[in-house]
Amino acid sequence: MHELKMKRILFATDFLENSRLALDYAVAFAHHFKATVVLLHALELSSPAEEAELMTSRPSLSRMAARERLDALAAGLRRTGLDVEEVIEAGTPCQVILSQARAHPPDLLVLGVHGVHRGVEHLLIGSNTEKILLAVSCPTLSIGSHVPAGLDLSLKLKDILYCSDLTPEAATAAPYARMLGREFHVPVEVCHISSPPSEQDVRSAEEYCNALGDAMPEVTDPWCTSEFHRNQMVDLNQILRRTEVDPERLIVLGVHADSQLGRHLHTSFAYQLLTRAACPVLSIRAGRSNN
Repeated sequence: MHELKMKRILFATDFLENSRLALDYAVAFAHHFKATVVLLHALELSSPAEEAELMTSRPSLSRMAARERLDALAAGLRRTGLDVEEVIEAGTPCQVILSQARAHPPDLLVLGVHGVHRGVEHLLIGSNTEKILLAVSCPTLSIGSHVPAGLDLSLKLKDILYCSDLTPEAATAAPYARMLGREFHVPVEVCHISSPPSEQDVRSAEEYCNALGDAMPEVTDPWCTSEFHRNQMVDLNQILRRTEVDPERLIVLGVHADSQLGRHLHTSFAYQLLTRAACPVLSIRAGRSNN
């Protein structure tokens, strides 16, 4: 990967006020990269509404109301100079997001959890998180419930925290961290979350560096030396405290599930960052192409 292309940003909305901050981030990224925003609404029709549409071949009142709200939201974004597309698709939010991301792959998917209510909480918390993050091929920007409001739409970042568990799969996200650092002219700090150093860490660092070399063959700086990465071990809580002190940063990480150990995303350090960090988290699914 030599250039960060972000021309199509997908944002799923339930029209609830608590999802506004995630929309602000989608808009800020769209303005920065001059990207099109695709507003997606998952329409969960009641059985009577489905029957009425089937019998009359006309949109139900629920569908018309959703269309009206989506049109109003899109009109507001267009007034800021953005190109906007609107999509309404029947189904649960998880089903609709995955369907749209597969049919028309975006360059960035923005998901939000800001506050506790069904519309947002069931979208990102629990098994739906795992299904979305491990199924989509695009980078995903998650805005957790601890991210404070008041985003500067000029998208000013102070630094990028590239976090991993020192596994080869985590190296998938490294090129994105470096390119975002160059894009926003901010430093990139490497943070590996691990137990105290051990012989296993030495072997892991070597395997990780081999994966980094495959992901970034042009890089010859300390990023590709195992000694450098073994010296970047930090505690998860240290990273969380840093985001609380100064949320004007972006965490970048690779996500994966280790089936051999019976692990899932919701038990990993990645999930802890997604749900507890006071800054946005950009996650890259392991195994996706960087071309």
